[in-house]
Amino acid sequence: MVWGLALVSLVAFLLAFASHSPGWMGLGLLVGFVCAIAAALMFIDRHLRASSRPEHMTEREFEALRSTLRKPGGPPPRLPPSDTH
Repeated sequence: MVWGLALVSLVAFLLAFASHSPGWMGLGLLVGFVCAIAAALMFIDRHLRASSRPEHMTEREFEALRSTLRKPGGPPPRLPPSDTH
């Protein structure tokens, strides 16, 4: 569908530049710009969907997150003593 919109926009621009009638030129430019903008927005949407993380977490991710939490009641971690010069 995205490549179809890009191809339609190219054909519409070719029609606009090859025609001698102002009506065909205007129609070609209008269809060309609308299809080009739609194709660009669909390419952006496709890229964002491919690079985004899912909204939910799996059980394995929950277990990994739980293992990083501190145990309640345990002694707090202490920093090593500083070296004074």
